[in-house]
Amino acid sequence: MTSRKSRPDTAKGPVEEMRRILTERTPEAVSFLVEVMRDESQKAELRMKAAESILDRACGKATAAQSAEPDAPPPTTVLFEGVLEEWSR
Repeated sequence: MTSRKSRPDTAKGPVEEMRRILTERTPEAVSFLVEVMRDESQKAELRMKAAESILDRACGKATAAQSAEPDAPPPTTVLFEGVLEEWSR
């Protein structure tokens, strides 16, 4: 029986490098999303998508059912005043 030598994980290096590069670009990406969200010349759908992306990453994606934990803080409410009316036009 021949023994196999374990190979180093060659995929780990490039993946770690990609994460490092993307992590360095995170502030730029967040700034861009905020710019789009605030830009009133953009379509409301695009602005709302940018806001959703920011909230999803900052607060986590919303779930359909909330767990009934007795010590859990109340859910966060976000109001988009005026945006929905603009979007429905």
